[in-house]
Amino acid sequence: MVPDAAPWGVPTGDVLARVHREEHSRLLATLVRRFGDLELAEDAAQEAMEAALRTWPERGVPQQPLAWLITTARRSALDRVRRDAIYARRLAELHLDERHQPEDPQDPRSPADAGMLAQGDLPDDRLAMLMGCCHPALAPADRIALMLRFVGSLSTAEVAAALLVPVPTMAARITRAKKRIATNRIPLTVPEDPHEREHRLPLVLTAISLVFTEGYAATSGDAPIRRELTGEAIRLARITRQLLPATAEPQGLLALLLLTEARSPAREDADGVPIALEDQDRSRWDPDLITEGLALVEEAAGREDAGRFTVQAAIAALHSQAPRFEDTDWAQIVSLYSMLLMHGEDPVVRMNRAIAIGRRDGPESGLTLLEELSGEPGLAGHHPYYVALALFLTEIGDRTAAERAWDRALELAGNTAERRFIERRRAG
Repeated sequence: MVPDAAPWGVPTGDVLARVHREEHSRLLATLVRRFGDLELAEDAAQEAMEAALRTWPERGVPQQPLAWLITTARRSALDRVRRDAIYARRLAELHLDERHQPEDPQDPRSPADAGMLAQGDLPDDRLAMLMGCCHPALAPADRIALMLRFVGSLSTAEVAAALLVPVPTMAARITRAKKRIATNRIPLTVPEDPHEREHRLPLVLTAISLVFTEGYAATSGDAPIRRELTGEAIRLARITRQLLPATAEPQGLLALLLLTEARSPAREDADGVPIALEDQDRSRWDPDLITEGLALVEEAAGREDAGRFTVQAAIAALHSQAPRFEDTDWAQIVSLYSMLLMHGEDPVVRMNRAIAIGRRDGPESGLTLLEELSGEPGLAGHHPYYVALALFLTEIGDRTAAERAWDRALELAGNTAERRFIERRRAG
């Protein structure tokens, strides 16, 4: 009987979906390093995934799924190089030898692939892609889009949601950036010059934070938290801090992610519906992550180059230190949001500052500031803005306006769990 399940009893389709979620960026980064071409690597990775869909249900899931995918993708890329004149020179440059290909991708081990796997497990492959996507020849908006798409493994729609732009605009942006990389032969590598690494660092950190945000507050699907994304973002933040240990911002970002992740055990109920910060059981917050995060933010805040991620981590630290929601130091949080705005204009930061002022001074004060942001394009499709409006409007007794805000929040929420959360809050 042909096996149709993994050795550990998980259906083949579920295993492939999990491998795609958790390992696609790893596969892609390994292929980019091996072949030096993003388009080729992306096509080969896709063909390997399609081969797995055809093969695994018949032959069973291999013991090393990622190794199988790397071997299959490598074969696909080699075939493309050999038959396509555009890649002919690259074959010679890479010294690729077909004798190193294994006969059966169920057994992916060979001298060539063993080297790929050994190096592919190193974190620098994906960090190289992060740094490479921040090449100066790429437009700033394109850089983050590429990092989210190819290192964070977000779909184009998810990237668009993370960056608050329409999906067609994002698709065009990603296509344009890929063409520019190919035309200019931009290397997707970590720059050797330490000054260049520092120059590209802010966009790298922003991309990592957006990957985490998409995982922590998923914009699509059924689950409110996508742990493969939050875990990947934390891992990349740790790598970046290791690469630049004397720089404050990688440390501040890691602190921010850890302090936020610490709330995850209390962030959803038994039905998978998110729980508001004020209603969370804080005894369920992860004390180890909080301890690590607090130590990191304290050290980062003492450095001269501390910036916006360190400030955001300080805000998260104040939340984590409050025994109850009522004990939150809103005055200090407002000050920190004001400080954060000194590092750059951001409508979401202004929104959060308005909410904090509403908590400090009363709902009328917060509502006034939120209404001043009604014309911000960056908030027009941001459902948390309308949730905040609805809550303050409810608190001051304007139920008609609150209902309109709730309607808009429900219309914009792309995640099933978030819609259920909104409906519950609306019901009171």
